[in-house]
Amino acid sequence: MHSPTSPNDTHHRPPQSSVTIPRRRPSSARKHRYDAQHQSIVSMSSVSSKGSSNYTRYPSGMTSLTAFSSETPSLCMSPSSSTPVTYQGQQQQQQQEHYQYSDDGQLISEDQFDIINSLNYDDVDDGLIDHELIHRNREALVQQLYNSERAYLESLNLVANVFLQPLRKDAKSSSFAFLGMKKMVCTERETRWLFGNFDEVLQTHREILSNLERRLRIWGPTQIISDVFNSWFPMLHVYQAYLDNYAVAVTTYERLTRYQPFKKFIDSAHKDPSLKGATLLSLLQIPAGCINRYAQLMSKLAEVTTPMHPDYMGLIACKQRIVTLAADMKSKVDDADNVDQVLMIHQALVGAPFGVKAQRRLVLQGQFSRVVVNSRSTGDERTYFLFSDLLAIVRPKQDNKRTILQYKGHITLERARVRALTSEEAGGQEYCIEIVSSFQGVDTLNTTYMGSAATHVLCTNSKEEQEEWLKQLDLVITILDRASAKAQNMAANRRMAQNRTMASENSLRRFGTSRASSHSSGASTNGSSSTMSKTGPSSPRR
Repeated sequence: MHSPTSPNDTHHRPPQSSVTIPRRRPSSARKHRYDAQHQSIVSMSSVSSKGSSNYTRYPSGMTSLTAFSSETPSLCMSPSSSTPVTYQGQQQQQQQEHYQYSDDGQLISEDQFDIINSLNYDDVDDGLIDHELIHRNREALVQQLYNSERAYLESLNLVANVFLQPLRKDAKSSSFAFLGMKKMVCTERETRWLFGNFDEVLQTHREILSNLERRLRIWGPTQIISDVFNSWFPMLHVYQAYLDNYAVAVTTYERLTRYQPFKKFIDSAHKDPSLKGATLLSLLQIPAGCINRYAQLMSKLAEVTTPMHPDYMGLIACKQRIVTLAADMKSKVDDADNVDQVLMIHQALVGAPFGVKAQRRLVLQGQFSRVVVNSRSTGDERTYFLFSDLLAIVRPKQDNKRTILQYKGHITLERARVRALTSEEAGGQEYCIEIVSSFQGVDTLNTTYMGSAATHVLCTNSKEEQEEWLKQLDLVITILDRASAKAQNMAANRRMAQNRTMASENSLRRFGTSRASSHSSGASTNGSSSTMSKTGPSSPRR
């Protein structure tokens, strides 16, 4: 590069001091993306630095981008367009156009500017911004996990403090009361049915929250958390026992609410302001969704973690592990949801002669009309609930902004028969199903079946719906018949075992009696012999 040696030279030497490197002029598309990211980071940094309640920080504090300013990046401007410069001579003015100015007003040649351009400084800035955004996404998910875990533990503590501990205290104090002096709210066995292994669940999440809080005290951008997650997995198996007992807990609650002392206790406990409108049943339903909550948060945390992060492989392993656990428990969670649906139906049901059962599940429901074959007419539309043991027929109606289900009848499906009817058999109606129950009712002593078989014909809305209901009805009837046959075989085996036991006891009793009689007769014979030996035979007189 030519350097002038005299003041009269037409070329002007750039200053020899240190040169401040300017930013490369970005294209319009890249500049738009850069400005959008830059402004979002600035707004997040300003919120964090002001300590706003909208963005909660961990005890150790989080990284804030204080080095980023809200000003737009400075661009290198041509001195002829923005900066008035005074030079002597027309040649100096023309030569000046070959130089660029840096941020501090120093001149940079075109060659230097080309070198700076090749460094691609905007890409470096974009990478820093992306890295900070990823860090904040991880931070937000960890904060969400902590907040949800703390709220969940608070709900568990409410169950223990407001319901479980007072019920246990009442059961122990009532056990020492005299008969008739005080009515027990519920027995210890009913308390076990109602809460299951709730104590284990509570203790598990106290440890989980404690482990999470210890890690968050030292939280930072490169901190790992997968080792904390791995320590949770052995403890999460308590939910298998909790979900297995869920149906028993819900049906026990429904049955106890019809018992006046328990109902009085529940109504009083629900007035506790700490519950904020929650009920015991709603609090007992929350743990059923805990595993799915962990699966969602751990999966999202693994997805937003970059492969270069030290915790990436650990989080991927945790994601696979929690997803597998959630899949294994899916059937139990779905069953718990079904139990909740059955309970909601029973709570809205009015006038039904049957109560809720722990084994009852909802299979199908639909809006159909009953067909009267002899009169070739259809009745009003009804709602049909196909449960795992019966078919309930109800009519929904509104009562003070509350939907109730008025009971209209039910069909016991044990040993029942179903078939599809043709249009001619159904009096001109399409897609009809005939259900023939094996019996109609029981006698007053509830000992034997009475009445003739009842026939019910319902009209579905389509061929597909008719096939689906036929399939599910056949499946329910088959399961009930198998369970009935199994119960009969077990009862017969128990009777046979009892008969064998009684026969063996009788034989032992007879054998013992015969031995006792033979022993007594032998003892008398021996006694006579000994007497004769002592006295000896009588000798004749001389």
